[in-house]
Amino acid sequence: MFCRGFGPMGYGFASHGYFGGGFMLIMMVFRLLILIGIVVLAVKLFKKYTNNSSSVIRILDEKFAKGEISEEEYIKRKSILKQKN
Repeated sequence: MFCRGFGPMGYGFASHGYFGGGFMLIMMVFRLLILIGIVVLAVKLFKKYTNNSSSVIRILDEKFAKGEISEEEYIKRKSILKQKN
């Protein structure tokens, strides 16, 4: 008689009554949102890194086109930049 709990099915607090099942669902959604956030952050950082490397070569191309550096200097710098990537 006193062994039955207070849950809707009478099996105590450990059952999936009012709180158990909903809490598990909320935690799964929360973990999924964290995972999505990590993936989005990684993609943004990767795009930022790839844009930086291409912009350096673009600046070097512009300097060569304007005549600020010689062809020898252009080739030397471009080969150094390609070795770093």
